[in-house]
Amino acid sequence: MQRKIKLVIDSDLENIALIGTAINKLCSLIPLSDEEAFQMELCVVEAVTNSIKHAYGYDSEHQVEINFVLSSEELTVDICDKGTPLDKELMEKKFKEPLECDDTDPDNVPEGGRGLAIINTIMDNVSYKSEKGINCLTMKKRFNLLVGGAKGPVNG
Repeated sequence: MQRKIKLVIDSDLENIALIGTAINKLCSLIPLSDEEAFQMELCVVEAVTNSIKHAYGYDSEHQVEINFVLSSEELTVDICDKGTPLDKELMEKKFKEPLECDDTDPDNVPEGGRGLAIINTIMDNVSYKSEKGINCLTMKKRFNLLVGGAKGPVNG
């Protein structure tokens, strides 16, 4: 059985906190550690922020749709917009960028541009498609649920 939730926000950075709160609460229903829940929230917030910044150029007159699909094995989150599509070559390049940096040299620690690499590192599966004017970044995180949807491993 799948449970689905769809949220639609205006493409305004002030709405990012709403999405962060929603994913945080959703993660409390599934068997994720506090660290994993934080990582999920980070990935979703980063993806929604990217839609607002890059697809819409900070124009708050649009919408970003966030679809959560919870199954017994994974959480799937689609971040969809109708803005400028993500360049697939750039996405592949960003996915492969190393997250490590020389933190002993504060002047060379990057301040941005690492969101896709973080998402790719944290999530179990990440894909992107742009079809018929709709761009969707799909992120999946696997886990196991007890029968009935409570937290914990699957009983064998």
